[in-house]
Amino acid sequence: MNPETASDEEFLTAVECAQWPGEHFGHREHVRLAWLYLRRHGSAEGYERIRGTIQKYATALGAPGKYHETVTRAWSAHVYRALKETPELEPFSAFQEAHPGLRDSKLLSHHYRKETLEAEGARREWVAPDVSPLPAFP
Repeated sequence: MNPETASDEEFLTAVECAQWPGEHFGHREHVRLAWLYLRRHGSAEGYERIRGTIQKYATALGAPGKYHETVTRAWSAHVYRALKETPELEPFSAFQEAHPGLRDSKLLSHHYRKETLEAEGARREWVAPDVSPLPAFP
């Protein structure tokens, strides 16, 4: 499968089965995964699927410690807000174009101090923003 041309279904299946190449799972793919799950399953179930899939994927790639709870939830809040603004917009490339802020991997610096996100506690469990509030996320 070509990571550049994979459909949403191919992408999702490959990530869920830990067949997606790790070198092609960066910021954009994290946002894409969140977009797919949140639009299909809503905020609560979608978020649980995001968490579970990323944890399983990281473990399968030999990096179980890479999962970061606070970063995952904070990004999910941003994707959810954008999704509420443009719920019918697809494919993912159109959604991403309509919400260019989601391409900025440094977006969370508007909400958190660097040392807050780098703390081990923030990796393991949710830590509220210490600079400015996140978009509402149930």
